[in-house]
Amino acid sequence: MNKFLICCLAVLSGLLAYGQVPVDSAKVYFRIGHRHFDPAYNGNAVSIQPFVEHVKQADSVNGIERLVVRAYASPDGVDRANTILTRNRCKAITDYLLEVTGVDSSLLQSIPEGVAWGELRRMVAANPDVPSREKVLDILDNTPLWVFDENNVLVDGRKKQLMSLDYGNPYRWMYEHIFPELRNAVAVSLYLKEGMTVHDNEVTEVVVTETQDTAYISDKSDESDESDESDESDTSDRSDTSDTSDTSDSSALSALPDSVEVEPVDNHEPIHRFALKTNILYWAALMPNIELEWRINPRWSLALEGNVAWWHNNPRHKYYQIAMISPEARFHPIVKGPWHGLYTGAFVGGGWFDLENGGKGYYGEAGLAGLSVGYQWPIARNWSLEAGLGLGYMYSRYKEYIPHDDHYLYQRTKSLNYFGPLKVKFAIAWRFNDINKPKKVIPTL
Repeated sequence: MNKFLICCLAVLSGLLAYGQVPVDSAKVYFRIGHRHFDPAYNGNAVSIQPFVEHVKQADSVNGIERLVVRAYASPDGVDRANTILTRNRCKAITDYLLEVTGVDSSLLQSIPEGVAWGELRRMVAANPDVPSREKVLDILDNTPLWVFDENNVLVDGRKKQLMSLDYGNPYRWMYEHIFPELRNAVAVSLYLKEGMTVHDNEVTEVVVTETQDTAYISDKSDESDESDESDESDTSDRSDTSDTSDTSDSSALSALPDSVEVEPVDNHEPIHRFALKTNILYWAALMPNIELEWRINPRWSLALEGNVAWWHNNPRHKYYQIAMISPEARFHPIVKGPWHGLYTGAFVGGGWFDLENGGKGYYGEAGLAGLSVGYQWPIARNWSLEAGLGLGYMYSRYKEYIPHDDHYLYQRTKSLNYFGPLKVKFAIAWRFNDINKPKKVIPTL
């Protein structure tokens, strides 16, 4: 009986191994925000060419079992957007391979994998610098992607718990140091039929790299035993609500050859230190505005805002002249990413004004102080939008006057104490000084 079971297991393992070991693979990069494959970008053409030649050789002897194209994404970003992006990138590589190799389309399998949770867990477990690492690993191991209540209402999830853990510090750290390695790549693997080999039975691996905001491609290494396990698990349908896919994810992405050092040129999440802003609402009020914000760390920033309006029409005695400057300190309690999230602030300021519309005029100075609240969200790699409101106290001492002929008749000096809205903002921001931009590293095979 035992011999019979052993024989069955042997036959079963042989069937599972049939066509499951990739003899070659490649990883390619996309430009940030792009879904179209550019062979000229970041050395893609040079890197993928050996893989293409292997595919052509195998196809010439009818030896291809299948070609598998996979795309992954990092946890940040919207799930639907990640899915659409990885699907489009998989299609771009599939179309490219069909064009340059001429293989039958039935041999190509396109799999947009979604978030690479398994690789994230492997990288967290391997890095002792991750804040609250044990808690992060516990969430990755035991929290489903989505958690619903008895009424089928979404109440919790893996990403939400990671973002809420220890005031968001671990998530922000991973966002800056780990997520960039999980984005923007598509991997393609060549599987041969049983008994078929390429290049005199020598199994080789080609790594090509790609860049985009929401996808990361895993590659398989045939020089280790782990590749067999990862490839077998790759054929299964990965579930976002369990950790069964994590092992295959991890082994696939971690099995790159030691001789290959790959660091994408543009495959990173920019972390800009400064933002130059202008308030669209103030421009609509004919008061040109500019603001510079310095992000000290993910939690704190300093801003300096200036407003100037210098309009006048002397024949009619009309003046609309304001010059204000206002520094502000900001705290960011909810950070969804660099320059993305809620902030609160405290500001002071002061300036000079001369306001007159053909009747009574007001000339003087003002000082103000208050609290602000706002929200920032990115709209492009270097651009953001910001909405905000400031409330507080303003004190002003000014002179009233009446224009008469070519003169201005002084009336009285008055003071103003005002409590209420002091700022309203809808601004566009240009972010610069990317401190996370990696140095260019040329892959060596």
